[in-house]
Amino acid sequence: MLTILPMEDRQRERELLEAIPEKAGDDARILMMRDGTSELGWVAVELLHSVLRMIHMEIPGCEKLDGLSGENVFIADTLMRSAASYGAAVGAYRIGSLQPELNGFLAARGFTPGENGAQADLGVIVKYTGPQ
Repeated sequence: MLTILPMEDRQRERELLEAIPEKAGDDARILMMRDGTSELGWVAVELLHSVLRMIHMEIPGCEKLDGLSGENVFIADTLMRSAASYGAAVGAYRIGSLQPELNGFLAARGFTPGENGAQADLGVIVKYTGPQ
């Protein structure tokens, strides 16, 4: 069964955050995607001024994120959508990536690419519904 949850092992989470090239704030979290006990990938996120920032995405065995294919597209898409849902739960109105190599992938999903990454209104990814 697939799960995408904030890491429970806070020490390992801190080690992963310290190892990424993009600097994360003290409130950053890692959303880990697992199939049973197998780790499929993760995305580091933080909320800054109502923007959920996807600081870094990692898919084991995938050296380049600008040429995703096969199962890696599914993993990246699921991680991005999970990050967006997490952002909605913590009060974000926008979502952005700090990894320009994801621009093509994210542009195909409604993001606006830029020099330092891509951004979108959260509503492009998360659909809000009210009482019917």
